[in-house]
Amino acid sequence: MQGMWIAVQPGSQQTHVLNRRNDDMPCTAFQYVCTNSSRHASRRISAPGRLFSFLYFASMSHVPFDKEPLTLDEQVDQLKKRGMLIGDEVKARTCLSNISYYRLSAYWYTFLKIPQSNHLFKPDTRFEQVMDTYVFDRKLKLLIFDEIERIEISIKTRLIQEFCETHGKLWYEDVSLYTKPFHHERFLKCVDDECSRTSEVFISHYRRKYGNDERPPAWMVFQLVSFGQLSKLFKNLRKGKEVRAVAAHYGINEQVLASWLESLAFVRNTCAHHARLWNRKLPKAPMLPTNPAYQWLRVVPGPGYANRLYVVLAAMRYLLQRFIPSTSFTTKLTALMEEYPNIPKHYMGFTPDWENEPLWKGDN
Repeated sequence: MQGMWIAVQPGSQQTHVLNRRNDDMPCTAFQYVCTNSSRHASRRISAPGRLFSFLYFASMSHVPFDKEPLTLDEQVDQLKKRGMLIGDEVKARTCLSNISYYRLSAYWYTFLKIPQSNHLFKPDTRFEQVMDTYVFDRKLKLLIFDEIERIEISIKTRLIQEFCETHGKLWYEDVSLYTKPFHHERFLKCVDDECSRTSEVFISHYRRKYGNDERPPAWMVFQLVSFGQLSKLFKNLRKGKEVRAVAAHYGINEQVLASWLESLAFVRNTCAHHARLWNRKLPKAPMLPTNPAYQWLRVVPGPGYANRLYVVLAAMRYLLQRFIPSTSFTTKLTALMEEYPNIPKHYMGFTPDWENEPLWKGDN
C-alpha cells in the first residue's frame, strides 16, 4: 500500500511532505517537539522548540462498484428480505417511486441492527416508521428555514445600520474593517459576482441611473448576499464597536454570534438543499454563551451531543426573542414534536425535560 508522512505545525498552514513509502499501516498520527534541526524520514525540519504533528496517510485499495439498479418490486422485496415489515406494498412502491430508495436509506439507517453494514433491520421495523421519520424531517426543515429567514434579515439590517452610520454607505469597501486584506478582497469579489449575475430590478435601476463607476450602497448589496456569505463576513470583520453593537443587540458577545451564524448557515443550506437534517452532526459545535444577557439553557447537551441540532434550535429561539417577543417558534416546534412522539429526540441532542427550560417558555 502506498502512502506518505506529512508534518503539520498546529496553528500554521505550513506542511512538510516527508516521504512516500509502502506500508500496511492504517492512518496514524504522533507528535514530537523539534529540539534543533530535526531529521525525520530523510527530510530536515529546522524548527527548534516547535511542536509538529506527523500524519501517515495510507492510500486505500478500492473494489469495483458492482451494484445494479433495482425495479420498484425488487426494492420492496429487498427491504422485506432484510427484515422490514411492509403492510401496504402499493403505498411503499409509490413512496419509493417518488422519493427514491437511496434517499430513504438515510432515514432507515437508525433502524438497522449493529453492525449496520449487514443491512439487517431491527425486529418490528415498519416501513411506516421510516416514512414518519422522513416526513418529520421535512416538516422540521420547513419550520427552521422559515425562522432562519427572520434571523438573516435582522442580522443584515443591524450590520447595515451600525456600519453605515459610522463608515458610510460603502463601508464594506474599507479594507481597514477586515481582519485580513484577503477577506476584504474575497467579499468584494462576492459582491461583484452577485451584482453582475443578478436580475433584481433595484440593481438594474441603480446601474441605469448611477452607472457602474461605484458599487451599490450596503443596503442594496446585502439584499444579494447569501447567509453563508454573511456568516463569513461577520467572522472576518475586525471586532470593533460596530460588530460589538450588533452582537449586543441580541444579548451575546461577538464570538458567540459569529459561531451561531456559522452553524445557522450550515443548517439553512441543509434545509435549502433538502438534505437530511434531524439527526445530522454539525461540522462544528455552536459556541455556548457563558454570560448571556437573557435566559439561556440551564441544561446543555452532554459530550458527543453538543454538535447536534438542539443547540442550534436553542440559539434560534434566543435570537428570535430579541426582536420578535411574540415569536411562536416554541409553540410550532413543540407541536411538531408532539405530532411525531416516536422520533428519538436524543439523536438531535435534546436534553430530558427540555420543554420546561425557561428559554422555551413565553410564546404568545
